[in-house]
Amino acid sequence: MKKAIFLILVFNLAILKAEIRSLWVLPWNIKTPSAIDKLIEDAILYNQNELLVEVRYRSDALYTPNRLSNTYSNPEPRSYIMEGSNFDPLAYTLARAKEHGIRVQAWLVVFNATPLDAQHLSKNYIYQHHRDWITTDSHGRQMRSPEQYGFFLDPGIPGVQNYLLDVFSDIVVSYPDLAGIHLDYVRYPSTNFGYHPISVSRFQEAKRSQELSWNEWRTRQVTQFVEKLRDRLNKIKPDMILSAAVFSNIYDARVAYAQDWFDWLNRGLIDYAYPMNYVTKYSSFSKQTELMEDNGHTDKIVMGLRAWNARGGSLLESASPSYNINHIEERIRHIRSRSFAGIALFSYEGINKGNALSHLADRVFVDSEPLEPLASPLPAADVHLSVIDQVFGLDFVVPIEGRWHWELLNEQDAVVYSRFRYYTKGNNQDEFEGTLANGEKIPAGTYLLSLYMPGTEHKYLIPISFRALHLE
Repeated sequence: MKKAIFLILVFNLAILKAEIRSLWVLPWNIKTPSAIDKLIEDAILYNQNELLVEVRYRSDALYTPNRLSNTYSNPEPRSYIMEGSNFDPLAYTLARAKEHGIRVQAWLVVFNATPLDAQHLSKNYIYQHHRDWITTDSHGRQMRSPEQYGFFLDPGIPGVQNYLLDVFSDIVVSYPDLAGIHLDYVRYPSTNFGYHPISVSRFQEAKRSQELSWNEWRTRQVTQFVEKLRDRLNKIKPDMILSAAVFSNIYDARVAYAQDWFDWLNRGLIDYAYPMNYVTKYSSFSKQTELMEDNGHTDKIVMGLRAWNARGGSLLESASPSYNINHIEERIRHIRSRSFAGIALFSYEGINKGNALSHLADRVFVDSEPLEPLASPLPAADVHLSVIDQVFGLDFVVPIEGRWHWELLNEQDAVVYSRFRYYTKGNNQDEFEGTLANGEKIPAGTYLLSLYMPGTEHKYLIPISFRALHLE
């Protein structure tokens, strides 16, 4: 038996700013560890690098309030969705995602405070303790729950904003590994509402010292909440991402819902906007993207795409001829031809039915993308390759612990071998047989070993020259 050892030269890959590939994950998809394991596996398999996980559905918790501190008051109860379980979906998701370099934002519903189903109102904290915060119309009539998928709090009430700021702050403090806060329903329910007596009184007071329209007042209330939350996050955790799901039609957003997210981007109040560009007509979709381009800040816009079948089925072409993965692919390619920050699919559950995500990923998500650039270059990795008894051995050093991916590329840049492994920080050893899909061994020749951790900037290209593998 002979033993061959090859010293491998290592190069640092240039730092990249990658495309954000995000999935909106509904609370029903994170109820158990096994469901979250499947979610993480799918994110890795289909090359997604961010999860927007809904952990505050309607003033309730799919997490543990005041988990690490009582600094900020958070009286919200366990979500009925958890069916009495003490399992912490947010903590488990963060732990599993961290292993694989997947970024997680906590998706939090803001002003929509109650579920639509009346049977759950008896356990809803807002409905039981702060029903006086629910918004009203111009006649003083409190809104009905079915009008907007639940009762809305009135943004013009200072107590409402202070309450939400404390709840959101507690989530940030309680989960140090959380990358971001993702706001949803950060708006009024419609132009018919917002006339709570406290809000109207404050509007009348403000008009005494300035010219101010009613819609300007409404818009100011929503924007001031975002501004206050930004300030709060800067004090607690300055690197925390603040993002928001917003209406893609800016005219509707501003006029109907007092949601001027162009202003939020222009002023740097949010790091990313996720416009819900869910229209099925392609001309309407492209028109909205053009308006966003005209405003600028496209590098801060992650385009939200419709990824569900209206009848509840799969988005494969055969199951959904009017809107399917072909239409989603077309939109993704349109987005990539511009300078947008990335793509978000609503929702994970919808696109996964019938294995549609797998088919879409084969077309448009064929490679993994890192997310945030590092402040300084990576240290070089010391890598050695050996062949003993027709088994490859890799000895190398990696800078951080986690799930690493490596691929062997031939001179045509085609991947001939690929595998995932969990490595600890520092020295590691890995053995592999090098058997290809056709059962043959990797042939002798010149290759590139691409070693990287998905979702990070830790990536190396390592040139390798193989001799014959069958050493006698």
